[in-house]
Amino acid sequence: MIRLGFDARMIRHSGIGTYIRSVLPRILKEDGLDVTLYGDLGRLADYSARKVLAPFPIYSLREQIFFPVLLRRDRPDLFHSPHYNAPLGCPGRLIVTIHDLIHLRFPPSRPAYLYARGMIEAVSRKARVVITDSWNTLRDLTAVIGVPEKKIRVISPGVDAALFSASAPPPDPDAPPYILYVGNVRPAKNVMTLIEAFLRAKPRLGECRLVIAGKNTMEEATRPYSSREDIRFLGEVPPSSLPGLYRNARLFVFPSLYEGFGLPPLEAMASGTPVISSNAASLPEAVGDAALLFDPGNSGELAEKIAVLWNDAGLREDLVKKGRSRVEHFTWERTAEEILKVYRE
Repeated sequence: MIRLGFDARMIRHSGIGTYIRSVLPRILKEDGLDVTLYGDLGRLADYSARKVLAPFPIYSLREQIFFPVLLRRDRPDLFHSPHYNAPLGCPGRLIVTIHDLIHLRFPPSRPAYLYARGMIEAVSRKARVVITDSWNTLRDLTAVIGVPEKKIRVISPGVDAALFSASAPPPDPDAPPYILYVGNVRPAKNVMTLIEAFLRAKPRLGECRLVIAGKNTMEEATRPYSSREDIRFLGEVPPSSLPGLYRNARLFVFPSLYEGFGLPPLEAMASGTPVISSNAASLPEAVGDAALLFDPGNSGELAEKIAVLWNDAGLREDLVKKGRSRVEHFTWERTAEEILKVYRE
């Protein structure tokens, strides 16, 4: 019996929260694991495992001082941190998932960069195994941080294809058809290039809206567009609303400059929506030949791809077929099984 500790404090977050919520139920079904979940007890109430309150804010001094106290008391054989903010004083064997180096590539401030750099270097040294989402992030970890490649396991995330391919309410017949973006609005996501490309393509699109779903951290930059009828900023939307948003979109565009993997394009594919994606970082690895790719620094190229795909029903149908086939390669069951192999190792 392996005693596993799992840091579930970020279970309600978006990207990492999706990772935790998707792999945990599958991990908890595994015979031979005695699992303790650390986090908010209310948020973990539905999970059948031992739970320990760990009320330590992420990226805080408290998580480095007090979290190890809990772990020294419980003494798990393995401790899995699904983000690089692992408690460095934890005893025993540490497994850490480092999804990407976004906080080094696009840091919000110099102190944030220094914290992220120091933590990623320290946790990579301490960990027995570093799990990451893509071969692109593996290359980043070896080149930028100096993590030995033999210590890294590439385990791609999954897509809940059944959730996104289920039936959805039809779109409002009085609303114009739309292009969709899902994700936070911040510099690395390159949403301003998408807006510019949409406006350049608009004369060739007819009645059309650009719908942007996600937390907006760039309100000053996007304010000039917020009153336009043809651009809608939805802000954060509940997960239950995403399948309908994806399925009713005529096409999906993901213009990001950097991703550790890139789940939204695959969620769109699972929903039967054709995808245009930037060719940056891990995104070609994620979407394969099932999306139209473009240079994220070239709004003119993106505008042309939008106009062509919007007006070509045959091309849209071809991408839909390729997308549905592509997402079959990425399941949370496979992700969880690969993580379990690391635990056994």
